[in-house]
Amino acid sequence: AGELTDLNLMRFLDALIRTQSVTRSGEHLGLSQPAASRTMSKLRATLNDPLLVRTSQGYVLTPLAQSLAIAVSKALAAASDVFSSAKFDPATSTRTYRMATTDYGAHVVFPEIAPALESISPNIHLLISAWKSDTLNDLETGAIDLALYADDQIPGDFHFIDIFRETYVLIVKSGHPITNQSFDSLSYFLSVVSKYKHVVARYPNSHIDSGDDVLARLGAKMSNPRISLPYFGVAPMIVAESNLIMAVPSRLAKHYANASYGQVETIPIPTNTEDFAYRLIWHERAHRDPGVQWLKNHIKQAFSSR
Repeated sequence: AGELTDLNLMRFLDALIRTQSVTRSGEHLGLSQPAASRTMSKLRATLNDPLLVRTSQGYVLTPLAQSLAIAVSKALAAASDVFSSAKFDPATSTRTYRMATTDYGAHVVFPEIAPALESISPNIHLLISAWKSDTLNDLETGAIDLALYADDQIPGDFHFIDIFRETYVLIVKSGHPITNQSFDSLSYFLSVVSKYKHVVARYPNSHIDSGDDVLARLGAKMSNPRISLPYFGVAPMIVAESNLIMAVPSRLAKHYANASYGQVETIPIPTNTEDFAYRLIWHERAHRDPGVQWLKNHIKQAFSSR
């Protein structure tokens, strides 16, 4: 095998070992399919090994590729430390940050941080992608720098900070019959909302089940959702034009109230136990990156008093 001294080749090999797919390795590194194929060919020539071979069970790594996994990961981590040691200056940086989140995060987080970023660091760029089933793998391979998501469990080689806590409220159209009610107990609230059809926003890549249905988790005896959506954004427009009801995070409801989505009203849920932390997540490989440290601290500070 030849010497693997090209960092780009090493990054591709690291992604290949993790994904066992030339296409997905290219996607993680922002390469087109032809570019990924060329990089794979160069890797094979450099190491004099096919690295990935087809079997009856699909593609698998060769013994050489498997044996290089730990060494490649350590080499990339060391290289990251070397290049990250330079001082990061947000005022002059032209860095592009790649981040992943849900539409909830896009609605709630980025409007809060954008004004300050514009003045503090006018030349950086944020490239936001949708949270998906392999987002943690994208963090691990370096395809993205940071992710925003709720407080689900994450593996031990990831880091996170909670940027705020969130709870749910009910949104209904202005003048909805439910707005005439006064709710002093959760049991009475649930008995009333159970009479209405509702809207549910599914978590990314989930199936439609009670895990997505906040009202059902609280104990409401409701039929299946009338409408299930993969995002929150269109929800207020649906609610504003119907008698459908929906439980949404309170910060999102406040966002709806400040925007021109039609007339919707917010109803607190009494003794609501369905709260959660919203957090920033990054992998160990970016833990000492001064640019990532600066951005996550900036985001955390933006919500320190909110």
